[in-house]
Amino acid sequence: SLELQQYEEAITALDRALEYSPENADIWYHRGLALLGIRRYEGAMAAFNRTLKLQPENDKAWFHRGVVLGRLKRQEDAIAAFDKAIEINPEYHQAWVDRGVVLGKLQRHEEAFESFDRAVQVRPDDAVAWLNRGMALQVLERFEDAVISFEKAIELNPTHKAWNYRGYLLVKLERDEEALESFDRALNLQPDYADAYYNKAICYALQGQVRSAADNLKQAIKINPQYREAARTDPDFVAVGDDDRFWNLVAGRNGYRS
Repeated sequence: SLELQQYEEAITALDRALEYSPENADIWYHRGLALLGIRRYEGAMAAFNRTLKLQPENDKAWFHRGVVLGRLKRQEDAIAAFDKAIEINPEYHQAWVDRGVVLGKLQRHEEAFESFDRAVQVRPDDAVAWLNRGMALQVLERFEDAVISFEKAIELNPTHKAWNYRGYLLVKLERDEEALESFDRALNLQPDYADAYYNKAICYALQGQVRSAADNLKQAIKINPQYREAARTDPDFVAVGDDDRFWNLVAGRNGYRS
């Protein structure tokens, strides 16, 4: 691809520059960025290591070293690199965000929340950081706070995912009308969004509205058949589980009951 070619050309030019000034930290750093761009992670790591040997206080090199370590699934080392970037520059917004993402992968959700919280303090206009903050709060079952976080994300960038996450939590909080409205907003933005149909089905099922639950579940399954299996074992559908309309749907019309 053109992009790949551009990266390759950049690396060739940077290598030529290094022949003349092998101790130039800036050239090593940009070489690392180019290698990261084409997913040559070991090479990128070596370049960022050289940068940091020459410039130990380069916060951006620490950050990108963390990104590479994350891609290599070395999560603990990635966090250590992000910590170093933040120690040098406490206002490094993206380092707080990426640190939170890695902490979430390690199931360290309280720390992940704290990281995203710092990110939105540094840059209150970052919708993605608000979204991630909300997701961490959701896992911590702080649903009211999570809704506020998702609403902030929506205010900044009303994506279908943010509306859907908000709706899901409103179901948990038994604010059903608002939840359904949220799912509809998600579907207006992304009409084939199976997850929003599925969550709408849950909302109706919990209210005992079998027809509406079945209609929305049918839409979800039509878009993504995996939702049939999910619905079979989802405790949220217990209230409608004995109804033939629901059963025919999850069993694939003529399935047998166990």
